[in-house]
Amino acid sequence: MSEEFYAREVLKKKRKSTAFFIVTGFLSIIVLNNLITLTNKLASNRNLVSIGLIIVFGIMIFLLMERYLSVYVYKIGKDTIIFAKKTGNREHDILTVNLDEVINMKDFKAVEPNSEVRETYYFIYRDMEDECKVCEFKHENKLYRFVFSPSERILRILDRKLDYHGHGRPIKKVQL
Repeated sequence: MSEEFYAREVLKKKRKSTAFFIVTGFLSIIVLNNLITLTNKLASNRNLVSIGLIIVFGIMIFLLMERYLSVYVYKIGKDTIIFAKKTGNREHDILTVNLDEVINMKDFKAVEPNSEVRETYYFIYRDMEDECKVCEFKHENKLYRFVFSPSERILRILDRKLDYHGHGRPIKKVQL
């Protein structure tokens, strides 16, 4: 499915230096080597313990690389907003929201707890809470939220597409 996007934005985050990854890599190899050497003193099951250690370290390295090397991508299409996660050259969509399902958009600090919200999706990094927006949307009669940090350009496009001019007010016009 090839869709044209009105806007596509990669959410930048503070990058760790290459030296950090090199030092961390060497330290993890040294720690793993020492742990495997210690397993040689076990009388039984030392092979299973060594394989288990390698698997655990592999999973830890994968999760750390995923966390530090991946970025979020916001894409606005004709009638959808798509949130994706990009790692290297691979990009996979996480959430697709039809714009006609969006109920409201508020500043992150103005959001109040709501027990009706089924799930909240976060497409931000920890240090970005000041510029964040929260959108509520209904999908299959269930209420969801997503938290994101749009640029001014993305906000202007969303305002135009949603015919929405003010935070916290309903987007859809209610007919009486």
